[in-house]
Amino acid sequence: MSLLGIELSDAGILAAAGDPPRLLETDGGETSSPGFALSLSDGLIMGRDALSRFRLNPRSSTNRFWDDLGTEPIRQPGLEGKTCAELAYRHLGKLWDALRHAAGEVVIAVPGYYTRHQLGTLLGIADELSMPVKGFVPIALAGSSATHPGQPLLHLDIHLHRIEITLLEQGDRLVQKETKTIAGKGFHYLYTEWVKMVADEFVRITRFDPFDQAVYEQELYNRLPGAIQNLQPHSSATFSLEAGSHSYRVPLDYELFAQKTEAVFSEVRRIIDDMLPGAGTGEKGPVLQITRRTAHLPGCKEALYKLPSLALMQLAPGAGALGALKLRESFSSVQGARGVTLLSSRPLHPEPAPDHHAAAPGHPDMQPTHILHGDRAYHLSASPLIIGTDHRDGGSTLRISSNPAEIPQRCCIITREGNEVILVTEWPAGTLVNDRVIVQTGTLELGQTIRVGPQSHELKLIACVDR
Repeated sequence: MSLLGIELSDAGILAAAGDPPRLLETDGGETSSPGFALSLSDGLIMGRDALSRFRLNPRSSTNRFWDDLGTEPIRQPGLEGKTCAELAYRHLGKLWDALRHAAGEVVIAVPGYYTRHQLGTLLGIADELSMPVKGFVPIALAGSSATHPGQPLLHLDIHLHRIEITLLEQGDRLVQKETKTIAGKGFHYLYTEWVKMVADEFVRITRFDPFDQAVYEQELYNRLPGAIQNLQPHSSATFSLEAGSHSYRVPLDYELFAQKTEAVFSEVRRIIDDMLPGAGTGEKGPVLQITRRTAHLPGCKEALYKLPSLALMQLAPGAGALGALKLRESFSSVQGARGVTLLSSRPLHPEPAPDHHAAAPGHPDMQPTHILHGDRAYHLSASPLIIGTDHRDGGSTLRISSNPAEIPQRCCIITREGNEVILVTEWPAGTLVNDRVIVQTGTLELGQTIRVGPQSHELKLIACVDR
C-alpha cells in the first residue's frame, strides 16, 4: 500500500511519495502550499492564489489559521462566522484533491508545539476529508536524517508566525526531548520588516512609495522572496518596480537584510544556549539541523555560527515529508493502538552509506582525482590541499573566500594517501560531508559533497576519466 508523507508547516505544506521518494506538486505546479486564505464574495481562495492577493484584500485575508488551529470563531472583520478549523479544512482539502491519487495511507509531520487539542482538530479535519491518516510525528523527529553520536543534536525550523527549536536525544532511539518556540517572529514578521525596509529605500532613492497603492505593495511582496534568495553575502542586486510608464530601481544589500535577521537569531542563540546544558556535555560540539526554508534567510548562518563549536547541517527540502515515509513500521509496531498515534520517538539507525560509485558506471573502483569548486577543478595529490582563505607550511590552497571573517584561514586539509583521499578538519565546528559532520578525520569518496563556512560553500569530489 502506497504511503504519503505530509509536512504541515504554514510556511509551506509539502508532500512526498514514491520509490525513490520525491516531493509532489501540491499547489499550482509548486511543491509547497503556504497557509494563506482569502474570503471573497464568491467563495474562499487558499494557498498560493490567496498569497498572490493577500495585500490587495487585507481585511478579508488571513495566514494564522494553522498557527491558531481551533474551533473558536475568527474575530477579524471580513472573516466573520468562520473558524481556523474551517479554513484549515479548505486548505488541506485543496491539497488532498491533488494528492489522493498517490496515497494509500498518510503520515503527517506536524509542528512540535501543536497541543493535543490541535492534533484532535487536525484528525477531525482529516476524517472529514476521508484521508487515511496512519499517524502523526513531529517535523523535527521525522526530518532528522543522520546520527551524530556524542554530540548534542538540535533542530531549527521557521514557520509563518513562530520559530521552533527542538532538542533531540540520541540513545537507543531518537527522542524529542524538548521544544521551545519564539512566537511572532516567523517568516511573516521578517518579510513584513524587509518589505518596509525596501519600500523606505524606494522612497529615499526614487521618491516612489510602493505603499501608495495596494497593487504595488502586492507586487513587492510577490517578488521580494525570489530576489532575497538570489542575494549573496557581501553583495547587492538591483530591484525594480514598474508603475505605469515609469520603472523605479533600488539596490538590495545583503547586509541590510542580515541586520534584521540578526535581531531575531540573537534570541534563537539564547534559547539554544539554555537548552544545551540539558543535552549533556560530550566531547564534541553541538549539531544544529536547519530546514531548507530557514537556511536561505540572509544572515541566518552567520548569526548561528556565533555559537561556539556549532556544526550546521542543512536538511533537504521537505525533509519532514520525506522522513515521514520511513516511519510506516514505527506506527505498525505500536501494540494495541486504536485510532491514530503520535510518535515521540523513532528508531535510531545510522543511514546506510550511499553508493557513491554508482555515479561512475563502468568504474566501480574509481577514486576521486579532483575537487570541484564552481567551475574550477583542483587536483588531489600527496601534497596537502588546504581549504580556506590562507595557507601555511607548504601545499596549495583552494580559496573559498578572501574574507577571513566569513571563512577561517584553514577549514580543512585534503590529502591523497595511497588509494585513499583523507580529509582532516581544522575547524572546531567540523566539516559537513554529505549529511555527516567530520570533526577530526575521514575518508572521502567519489561523488560526495563537502560544505564549509557559514554560507555552506559546496565542493564536489569528482574523477577525471581521461587524463
